[in-house]
Amino acid sequence: MSAGGSKALPAGWRLVRLGDVADRCLGKMLDAQKNKGRPFPYLRNPNVRWFEVDTTDLQVMPFEDHELDRFGLREGDVVICEGGEAGRAAIWDGRLPGVKFQKAIHRVRPGPELCNRYLVHRLMVDYHNGSLADYYTGATIKHLTGQDLARYEFPLPPLPEQKRIAAILDKADELRAKRRAALAELDTLVQSIFLEMFGDPATNPKGWRKAPLGELIKLKSGNFLPASEMAERGGYPVLGGNGVNGYHDQFMFEEPQIVIGRVGAYCGCVHVSPPMSWVTDNALYISDRDDSVDFGYLAFALTYANLNQYASQSGQPLISGSRVYPVDILVPSLPEQREFNGRARAVKKLLLSHQDSLGMLDALFSSLQDRAFRGELP
Repeated sequence: MSAGGSKALPAGWRLVRLGDVADRCLGKMLDAQKNKGRPFPYLRNPNVRWFEVDTTDLQVMPFEDHELDRFGLREGDVVICEGGEAGRAAIWDGRLPGVKFQKAIHRVRPGPELCNRYLVHRLMVDYHNGSLADYYTGATIKHLTGQDLARYEFPLPPLPEQKRIAAILDKADELRAKRRAALAELDTLVQSIFLEMFGDPATNPKGWRKAPLGELIKLKSGNFLPASEMAERGGYPVLGGNGVNGYHDQFMFEEPQIVIGRVGAYCGCVHVSPPMSWVTDNALYISDRDDSVDFGYLAFALTYANLNQYASQSGQPLISGSRVYPVDILVPSLPEQREFNGRARAVKKLLLSHQDSLGMLDALFSSLQDRAFRGELP
């Protein structure tokens, strides 16, 4: 079935193939032995994101004079990934002169009947609903060849309606982008608060007392838990070195706890609240602590200690309690630790609120896309 589906189209819409409404070109093969000419920057697959071209890491390769136009980009061209997240697309805004594109990228130059932003929104919808996969080749690694891209079929409304749909979806996506930007700021805010209050732990510019970790806490390895004892759904989460990896019908802790990965995601410090089911044997948890250290402060201070450097290097790297006990950490006064913890909790609460809001915006955006491409926008 085509990406456009088989339902009746709104009045004035028609089903088209991309090859009939746009010019297409696959980029140049990267071959150090054969390529000649002058060096030019070029786009690779990692440079192309949905609706965005990242030019912070451009590489260069030689292009001959007769290749400059064929593999050149103009403002408004659509660039589409041939592999990887095949079909991921963005619009080239002409920000840099002379940029070319490599074979991992298709350049699509829309004809007079096609709006470039409408095309990218359409590709995004069909990528996420799975219908773009009808055009992939390859058993394991999926590719979108030039021939397959040319036969990509989708509903095309009149040009003014394409532009209206794209403008509405752009505004809706802009709200999501602002929410994501706010989340990124909040992610770094706790670190900023820590550095403001306590300074860099490596240099300790404020002269806080330091103490070996072994004087403040005692660590214990989690329990061995066979996979057969983990329920697939329900119960309480099972936490290991790489995060939640199962569920169990009982929980271990009656009070908040810090869990440290000892293999895999080493020193991934997680501050968990009950009910937490089990900590598996590839993680450590705090079995005892001194009254001079606050849990919320400690979880963040440990992330600065870089516990990875204390992992054993024979066989699979492994962190043990005895290896990290000599590590010094800053020990400000308990009231100051608790003040930090309170401020960090406030940021986390705000972060969760923004995450919930982003989830709702994502759902609304998906619904709006669905309505837009069925011709149901008011």
